[in-house]
Amino acid sequence: MADIRKFIAPVLVSLLAVAHVQASEFAGPYAGAKLGFNGSDATGVHYQESTHTTFFPGLTAGYNYDVERAVLGVEAFADFHGGSTTGKDAGIDAKIGMPINNVMSYARIGFTGFWPDTRLHYGAGVEYKFDKKWSVAAEYTGDTARYDGGNRHNDSLTVGVHYFF
Repeated sequence: MADIRKFIAPVLVSLLAVAHVQASEFAGPYAGAKLGFNGSDATGVHYQESTHTTFFPGLTAGYNYDVERAVLGVEAFADFHGGSTTGKDAGIDAKIGMPINNVMSYARIGFTGFWPDTRLHYGAGVEYKFDKKWSVAAEYTGDTARYDGGNRHNDSLTVGVHYFF
């Protein structure tokens, strides 16, 4: 009986060690702000100016979850690029990232819309956690819409900071 206990105890300790997965640097709730450039164009009979470029601020808030070695998240955003062909945008995206230490590359997909329609929103970026509570992110996002007999397209490049709670 003592021989079995000598075998079971190390096996249980090994299983517990394998079951423990360390949380990534990016898990949990966060909020942030960003600045960026938006290039947009519109085609169709109702558009007098077909191309716009504007500098804009934005806000973000989200929550990231660790799933094995990946990070899955959801992020709400508001982009105040009033000079673009679509005006101000707000939306929600799903994010999937692959962290390596304190750097995470990610892709995002979701929906955006404020005026005049709702459309698919997509993008990719990289985030660097420079402190336990702070990170900086750079990303590309885009969306395309058919509206009122025309087509609109947005491309944005942004840099922002996130505070993790």
